[in-house]
Amino acid sequence: TSRKYKPEEIDLDLLAKKAVEVLSAKPFQFQLEAAAAILRGEDLIIDVGTGAGKPLCFTLPLLLNTEDISMIVSPLSALMIDQAASSKIPTVAVCSETLTRFGSDKDIVLGKFRQVIVSPEIATSSAFRKAALSKPQFTSKLRCVGIDEAHCVSLWGGSFRPDYADLGLLRARIPSNVPFVVASATLPEHVLDELRLKLGLSKDPARISLTNARPNIALSVRAMQFPEESRADLRFLIPPQASKPEHIPVTLGYCNTRLACEDACDAVRRWAADEGIPPECIAFYHAKIGQEQKRNLKERLRKGKIRILFCTDAVGMGCDMRSIERVVLWGLPLSFCALVQRAGRAVRDLTRLGEAILIVPSSVLKNGVTELDVELGINTASKDAESENRGTEEATDLALLGIEVTTGLKEVSVTGGGIRVSKDSDEEDGEPEEVKHKRRKKLSKDANSREARFLSRFAVTKKCRRKIWDEFFQNALKRKSIWHWFATVDPRLSSSIGVSREHPLPTTARRTVL
Repeated sequence: TSRKYKPEEIDLDLLAKKAVEVLSAKPFQFQLEAAAAILRGEDLIIDVGTGAGKPLCFTLPLLLNTEDISMIVSPLSALMIDQAASSKIPTVAVCSETLTRFGSDKDIVLGKFRQVIVSPEIATSSAFRKAALSKPQFTSKLRCVGIDEAHCVSLWGGSFRPDYADLGLLRARIPSNVPFVVASATLPEHVLDELRLKLGLSKDPARISLTNARPNIALSVRAMQFPEESRADLRFLIPPQASKPEHIPVTLGYCNTRLACEDACDAVRRWAADEGIPPECIAFYHAKIGQEQKRNLKERLRKGKIRILFCTDAVGMGCDMRSIERVVLWGLPLSFCALVQRAGRAVRDLTRLGEAILIVPSSVLKNGVTELDVELGINTASKDAESENRGTEEATDLALLGIEVTTGLKEVSVTGGGIRVSKDSDEEDGEPEEVKHKRRKKLSKDANSREARFLSRFAVTKKCRRKIWDEFFQNALKRKSIWHWFATVDPRLSSSIGVSREHPLPTTARRTVL
């Protein structure tokens, strides 16, 4: 079994030197601290902002022992495949797209791969348990189990996936000395509480927190001036003097439903055609368009051939799309985390400036957001069998390969005596149903109340919206991110730190049409 290191045995200078030699990467201090916690065998929460370098935290601990392996759960197959291809150490992506390609699972068990990146559907499947997790030859070499985009575990996380909620199953299938490492850029306390419960983290896990503030994104809110079904409030997406696609800033337009994506796309295409702009530079993207079309759209977006892409949360998670200059949110997201995740997909290149615009019905600015609004939205998201983030295509592909996956409708309880799974989880060891029900009801009520309060404040405030973002995630208590290094690259960025910008910031692309 991979042994736990004593603190005095961990030489961070040596680890940093090995990172440069093996990975061609000079790690930041927080990444070295994360590696040290993993080497000590501690469960770890990595609460750091977008682009800070979470993946390296999973790799660094492997450099002290050439036989150590990390298993990382990742939500998107395309991202998994890209990470495996670009890794500096032997890495395999295990998902429906690669199962028939990489060959025998014996290579995994024998330790041919130092990193095993696996989809949540496969991680919890009986087939993977039999092929790998039941083999001491594999589990004895596990240094850690990493769960990327861990907010997917929570209903309030913004990208809820039931297959992620089932990951607590892994606790019973993996030796107890192997630490779990959960990572996300959006982990407020109520999401962390749910995550600890569902994944069975230790009572006092190590934690590394960096601010997720994004001072290079201007934040603004607009009230709809026209009937929502007309989509007329999106007319500004085509600049007045634009005559060709390059005059349109590359934009993601987030909608809450697939139908809204398609309707918005149709409307903006008509306006583009009126200006002589080819409508093909405007498209929509959601879970039902098919894998080949998804790959095609992402590639065209990356190359700048698509200028406006209307989408659901099926776009963006874990994808480093650095061409995005502007994000527009059509309608109020279901949670504050969802708002921040969508807004944070603008200008992933932190040396550039961009904007995120939330467009909501005037009633939101007048009446705010209620607990009931949040509760109804959360309930809809949790019950919708065709939600954008449920991994349904992955599950279908695996079923065709004869691999049974979890349904995502079960709740998992991890206790000292092991793990128990049931469809409704009516009883918990040592806790009466009435007490359990009251506790969960209070947790839900408190979470819904906090979500409603912060969404309302963000929408109606006349002051700096960054302060509301920072307060929600308690950024004042966290370390500054590597953003401040990037801020020195461009004087405009340095001057914008901590400043509220309620109007669009200038970018090179936009200046060509002003």
